[in-house]
Amino acid sequence: MLIVIGGGIAGTSAAIRAAQADLPVMLIEAGTYPRHKVCGEFLSPEAVNYFTTLGALPAIEAEQPARLTRVRVTSAAGGEWTGALTHTSAGLGLSRHKLDQLLIDRARAIGVHVVTGQKVTGVSGNLTEGFTVTMRGDSIRARAVIAAHGKRTALDRVLNRPFMAQPQPYVGLKAHFRGAVRADTVDLHAFPGGYCGVSRIEAGLVNVCLLVRLETFKRGDSIPAFVQWMQRQNRHLMRFFATAEHVTGWLSISQVPFNDHDKQPVEHDILMVGDAAGMIAPLAGDGMSMALHSGLLAADHITRYLWGESDAVTLKRLYTTAWREQFVARIRLGRWLQASLFRPALLSAGLTLINAAPALGQYFVRQTRAPAHP
Repeated sequence: MLIVIGGGIAGTSAAIRAAQADLPVMLIEAGTYPRHKVCGEFLSPEAVNYFTTLGALPAIEAEQPARLTRVRVTSAAGGEWTGALTHTSAGLGLSRHKLDQLLIDRARAIGVHVVTGQKVTGVSGNLTEGFTVTMRGDSIRARAVIAAHGKRTALDRVLNRPFMAQPQPYVGLKAHFRGAVRADTVDLHAFPGGYCGVSRIEAGLVNVCLLVRLETFKRGDSIPAFVQWMQRQNRHLMRFFATAEHVTGWLSISQVPFNDHDKQPVEHDILMVGDAAGMIAPLAGDGMSMALHSGLLAADHITRYLWGESDAVTLKRLYTTAWREQFVARIRLGRWLQASLFRPALLSAGLTLINAAPALGQYFVRQTRAPAHP
């Protein structure tokens, strides 16, 4: 049996793909569904191909997600650049509240044994001898394990992953609003020490999601106080919040890890997918597409191994190579672009440059994502 730890986008895509190949699959998720998560809730156009592969596209289209074709970046100093997100199909805006439920429903429908409300507390073993996965005193045997448990959890500490020893100076916030925004555009509004994404999702809602340095976040003694300060730093944010209606409460996440050089695609013979393997900067808008893609990659490599078409050494080598070829360059570029947004003077100069040379802006958009090869 294959065990998938984590029932987010990466975990469900891996579980569905493996079940499509007639593997017995158990997916273990610590939380329950539906749930809101801190996320930009933008699916790049490539994600549509992955949903087709997973057999999930009709259910997603039925939710009438927002169609997003353009990106706008603004600076605190008033600079602005707008460009096309794609020259083919539109990106989609869909809440994690809807998307995660749809994908877990698809996993169940195809035969995945889904266990919710159970936290994995330990994993021991290897690909040669098999694994023991422990949750609240119960132990389950598995021939292979895919870990899709997210950015940073207690399981990473159990596995002794090096990045856990390093503090991460970033905080993420997310809430839903109703307000006036461009229907087809993902807005990225920078302010000193962070940036805020604003874009439509389903049912006329607007997702507001931001990443900020911890020292900047501490300018306020509460989330509302910080949001008030943030608005004053960028006139576009001030304009949006002046008339926006708050629909859901703020969700927050701290210790957001970007030291991906300390993460490996394979740890202790466990294949890592999604943010557990490496996280692209949110501004790139490719995080969910990468999660889907990495889940498919891991499932395909595990399937070949479990059907006896490769050995453990080959599995680990080929998956590591494939993961790095697909994602490392994007992650590095996203990290560099994010550093630019955190520096007002550098961002202003960059916006002036790409307005003078629009092809450069489109180059950055293309290079932070890749064609789908599910």
